[in-house]
Amino acid sequence: MKLLIVEDQRFPLKALDNAVRRVVPRYFPGFGYDTARSYNEASSMIPAGYEIILLDHRLPRENTGDLEDMNFEAFTEGLEEIGYSLIPGIKGLNPATVVIGTSSLSKRELGEAPSPDYTMGKSWTEAEIDLDRILAELESDS
Repeated sequence: MKLLIVEDQRFPLKALDNAVRRVVPRYFPGFGYDTARSYNEASSMIPAGYEIILLDHRLPRENTGDLEDMNFEAFTEGLEEIGYSLIPGIKGLNPATVVIGTSSLSKRELGEAPSPDYTMGKSWTEAEIDLDRILAELESDS
């Protein structure tokens, strides 16, 4: 099983990475995962084929390197609400891919953006609990 984490911010990425490493092996021993830090990175990686994608909605188009640490204001100004626009392409490649949204935006703020199959938090505590709940649900449905 292959999983992709799409997250631009360092601390949420660490929380998601931790949840993936702690929870996923219980359901998928021997799994592999990759990370993308921008919309364009994710877009180029998705065709490789992933069974599960953890997807943020507010992303920079390009990887911003150390900008988050050097100038957080400039970093946040470069974020766009574009991550969930990848969902139709993901589903077009493989309708069975499970897309788990990690955006903290409300449904109202998300507006007409395509919806992920599930949503999860990306704080340290929430990420592990939510990912375990989702994978248990997927396991019981199969």
